[in-house]
Order: sequence, then structure tokens, then C-alpha cells
Amino acid sequence: MTMTSEKRSPEDTALCIARNAIPDVNEALALMKLQGPVQVGDVKDGHGTVLITLRSGDAYEFARWVRTRVPRDQAQQTSVRSRG
Repeated sequence: MTMTSEKRSPEDTALCIARNAIPDVNEALALMKLQGPVQVGDVKDGHGTVLITLRSGDAYEFARWVRTRVPRDQAQQTSVRSRG
């Protein structure tokens, strides 16, 4: 049995990884009882992106869910870094 080895570009690989993440993201949203389309976006800085569209109320619920699970000191470090 011969296998042909197909070379993928780095962009194709990044998009493939993003596509493979979609089922896990959908499952996570379902566990949180959130709904929204999840799709593959562009490649940014060599990484594939996954786009999630949430209603504003669901976005607030998601943010609250994350904040309750991230230790306070880690959240403060992230906040400082994101402001530049």
C-alpha cells in the first residue's frame, strides 16, 4: 500500500486546525446553553481563526462564565496586557 504525501501550505494547515476546532466549540457552547453560528475565519498571524456570533445577552453570559472561572490575579494580569 502506497501513501501519497500531500504537502499543505501553512495557511491551509491553519485553516484545517480551525475547522477541526469547530465541533469542540459547538459542544462548549451547547454545554453553556448558548447558541450561535461557529465558522472558520481568516488566517491571522499564521493562525486560523474561529468566528463565534453570539446575541448580546449570550455574550454577557459567556463573559460572566469566564470571569467566574479565571483566578482574579490572572484576570488582572490579562487586563493589563490587553490595554498595552
